[in-house]
Amino acid sequence: MFSCSQQKLYCYLLTCSRPLEIDLVRLLSIDILRTAAIGMMVLVHFVENLSSQYSQSAAGPASREHLWWLPVGLAAPLFTLLAGVSYHSWLALQRDRGLDDCTISKRTVRRGLFLIGIGFAFNVFVWLPEDTFNWDILTFIGSALIFLNLIRKMPTEVLIFGIILVAVVSPALQGISDYYAYWINGYFEYDWTLSDVVLGYLVTGYFPIFPWIILPATGFVIAPILFPSATTPSQGKRPSRLLLVTCLSIGCIAASLSLQQLTFLSPLIYRRTMFPASSSYLLGAIGVSTFSLFTLHRIVDQKPDEKNYSPSFRILAKWFRVVSKHSLSIYLIHHMIHLWPLWFYGLMTAGEPTAHWQNFMPVVFSTILALFFCALVVPAFLIIDKYRLPTIESVMRWIGD
Repeated sequence: MFSCSQQKLYCYLLTCSRPLEIDLVRLLSIDILRTAAIGMMVLVHFVENLSSQYSQSAAGPASREHLWWLPVGLAAPLFTLLAGVSYHSWLALQRDRGLDDCTISKRTVRRGLFLIGIGFAFNVFVWLPEDTFNWDILTFIGSALIFLNLIRKMPTEVLIFGIILVAVVSPALQGISDYYAYWINGYFEYDWTLSDVVLGYLVTGYFPIFPWIILPATGFVIAPILFPSATTPSQGKRPSRLLLVTCLSIGCIAASLSLQQLTFLSPLIYRRTMFPASSSYLLGAIGVSTFSLFTLHRIVDQKPDEKNYSPSFRILAKWFRVVSKHSLSIYLIHHMIHLWPLWFYGLMTAGEPTAHWQNFMPVVFSTILALFFCALVVPAFLIIDKYRLPTIESVMRWIGD
């Protein structure tokens, strides 16, 4: 019916007729925030594992007094919320490719199971076998992907109700499960029993389903509001969408600050603690993460062509994309590069791998090592991309897709 040139012209006109649609495949705002999250993780983990001896906090046995300048408690909420945003973007891409729901579900579940498997391998081989079921962030994100696949067709109102329900129920579950009994020494300890393992996964571990599932679910809900796809009738509703996100972020921050003043409530609600993830902590994390994403989106995602940016910013944007693209690899490697030598040295000098954990070197040296690692990451992965070397992300895509 159409010649080849006519088909190309039609595709070009179709593309040009969508000026307000956003390319969900690669958003610079998401890349910047994911880079910030992984950078904070690297700094915190180097300092915590190599240097910091913390005193117990008045907030409870699971909490510790941190160095004032260390960005503890900021990276994980941002990282998990972005996981929900990215999953929504990935779904839009799969639908644009014409994939049916069954295929999308299979790919999601395979990716989720892959991350869970990597999480267990990470716990055993990077940490230690006794940490197999500590339910770290990798097993959580893998579980969250499977969960998001189950709820992705639900109406937004139902998802919001579910998020609120989890937020309300979680403090009660933490209290019933005697959360602090598993954190007497400031880190998660469990018995090798089915009840402790399941309870750790659901409530008492490092990143349990309750209440951490709130963050990726929130990211999944706000993604179509902030980043309408080609199939979303967004032109007339865009101002109201942005107003809604602004009110959500500011409202969450205000609610978090208000809860912290209501000291007559349970400490699981009003105290701002990451372990356990209190209500005030989660509200503040959602508010700050959403506001940061909204602000960056308005600043850096509005120019359709990156040639409009300065040359120096284009270089920075390339670095952000590289780090964001390989954030999973960076998460794994930065643990290996400082924990394995620490375990080996402890085993050789004291017969116990954890003998020098948190007291191996002064804070200034561990901070310098963290910054040095961050400086090497970008050129290393630029070389990896240049020669198309396999990474954990490429393996996940190969298995999942």
